Amino acid sequence: MSRFAVGVDLGGTKVEACLVDETRKILARKRRPSEPGLGRDRVVANILDLIAETAGGAAYGAVGIGTPGTYQPRDDIMYGAPHTPLYEKPGLVSLLRSRLPVPLIVENDANCLALAEFFAQCYGRFSTVMAVILGTGMGSGLVLGNRLHRGPNGNAGEIGHTSIDIDGRACECGRNGCGEAYLSGPSLGRRYAEISGESLAPEEIFKRFEKGDPAARRIFGESFRVMGELFANCVNALDLEAIVLGGGVSNIPLWYEHVPPIMNKSLFGIPGRNIPILKAVLGDSAGVLGAAYLALRELRLMDF
Repeated sequence: MSRFAVGVDLGGTKVEACLVDETRKILARKRRPSEPGLGRDRVVANILDLIAETAGGAAYGAVGIGTPGTYQPRDDIMYGAPHTPLYEKPGLVSLLRSRLPVPLIVENDANCLALAEFFAQCYGRFSTVMAVILGTGMGSGLVLGNRLHRGPNGNAGEIGHTSIDIDGRACECGRNGCGEAYLSGPSLGRRYAEISGESLAPEEIFKRFEKGDPAARRIFGESFRVMGELFANCVNALDLEAIVLGGGVSNIPLWYEHVPPIMNKSLFGIPGRNIPILKAVLGDSAGVLGAAYLALRELRLMDF
């Protein structure tokens, strides 16, 4: 049996791959543009070429792939990838699968992040963890009782599209008051522009916050409350022990200081709990590494 596996992280602009061995050690890691604007065949060709280049002749036994949406095999469609419409058209995954000589395991990128960060910093400390990606959108994955919890349709843990205000801000999903409508990178930028008239990226709004800018302080103050209450809902529903933040917006240090007091104050039941919010430690390696773990599980070299 092969002792090597390949992980693939498919994004809207790039695709990344890594080769790992049975000890989870990364032996090679490469990336290239995904080029969805050039069509499905080009994306599949880019993935296949990257897998071959990354494997470098190693006899890998399975491929795991993390995708920006949730793949439904019955329809052969990746649902929930509105930022890359090509990925929501049928046939991409089945075409890739038909051209691979080994099994292909598909999960959404938030589940891959959750797996990678769980084994990097939570395993042995916490058994029930939620990992949240804050970036262009807001996705999340769950590890409950040391097991990846995906639900029957692979859609478990989508807290970015649970509402904290049913009459609140419009979300791109069509609902109102979703966490993503307040906390994603584009949402933070839009909210700041509505108050100040100036469009800035989240990291620039953070710099304004540090300088005492009233609009930036108002936006982040509201965001702390939204995130704290949203995360408290998740802890109350799932009895979480820890929450991990990843994605570009997670690099703003304010969350880790200001959100836990709000969240912990809103927990129901057992008093005195102090649920930590942890910063992802793997950076942009998390998604591709989590995808590789899916392949290692397929080879019975990991158990989750």
